[in-house]
Amino acid sequence: MKFKFNFGSSLEDLDKIKLVEVSDDSTFDEDEYEDITEEDDEDDEDYDDEDYDDEDYDRDAAKSKKTADKNYNLQAPIKRSLNDDDRDDFVAIDFETMTSVRTSACAIGMVKVIDGEIVQEFYSLINPVRDIYTLKEPHRTIHGISLETAEKASTFAELFDSIRLFIGDLPIICHNKSADAVILSKLMDFYNLSGIDTDNVICTYEMTGKSLSDCCEEFGIKEQGSHHNALWDAEVCARIYLELIGKSLIQQGGNSVFSRNSPFAVSSEIKKEHRCRLSEDQIQDKSSAFINATVVITGVFDKYTLRDDLAMKLQSLGAKITSSISKKTTHVLVGSGAGPKKIEKIRQLQAEGVPIIIIREHEFKKYNL
Repeated sequence: MKFKFNFGSSLEDLDKIKLVEVSDDSTFDEDEYEDITEEDDEDDEDYDDEDYDDEDYDRDAAKSKKTADKNYNLQAPIKRSLNDDDRDDFVAIDFETMTSVRTSACAIGMVKVIDGEIVQEFYSLINPVRDIYTLKEPHRTIHGISLETAEKASTFAELFDSIRLFIGDLPIICHNKSADAVILSKLMDFYNLSGIDTDNVICTYEMTGKSLSDCCEEFGIKEQGSHHNALWDAEVCARIYLELIGKSLIQQGGNSVFSRNSPFAVSSEIKKEHRCRLSEDQIQDKSSAFINATVVITGVFDKYTLRDDLAMKLQSLGAKITSSISKKTTHVLVGSGAGPKKIEKIRQLQAEGVPIIIIREHEFKKYNL
């Protein structure tokens, strides 16, 4: 492929420099070039400097200045003060390994919780430290991560600065620290790294004596099929710990298993006729704890695929169902993915002395639900 340049005959013609493609077996057609330049000349005739007067210039200049000077009142971010309870400030962590050797981590998931609310998540595959079992990929059937894929990821050493900064000085929460905390410690030793306090660890397995699946069942957390996704397990661990200290996760997004758009979500619609309080003769159980109660329902429940069915049951036991938390609220039924604003409101009112009773799904049987 060849190109021929034609620069015109004067400085005024420099804006008409043309690059014309010429095939190897052809000659350059001067007439073709002239046709091109004539077309450009015709296009240039559409624009005339004389048509653009001072008034047009002033108008355009003013418009540009107005755009440039537009005041968005930009300010530096404000750091919100935290509550006085530092128990709900932590990082939950989970590892997946390629083999049974503790240095063979092939995935890490971390969830940072501040004031009981997820503010940051971290997930990465890890190029694992090799051992005598690595090529057999014995744990691939557990988590589905292949060695071929993991070896395309960063090593733990390459990820370490990000992990260290993510954790900072916060305590580490994990479900079975003899696994996750030891993995973290052994990887730091292998790569001669420091900067994370591996003794500042709280173990939810030691607190419950139950597996992650059993804890999910007890606290009404819907399992996402088989777990062993490091980020999902870390988030579940965070939620279990908050339940154990008497708080609920304030969910603002993050992992879809707790979101309103998740496949586990149920209809939140409650019919008007199922919200009002029944007359005394219509109540099924006169000794129910819900007699004259004002109840709010929030979150997802396994037993009730429709929230309206749960409302009907509560109504038959003497309750009135409302949608917002107030000082008149006596009970709140809290399921998976409970509304964050409702949880915050409950905490606020309880701190003010309002005796709101929180009921979770594993307690339904006690309340005849």
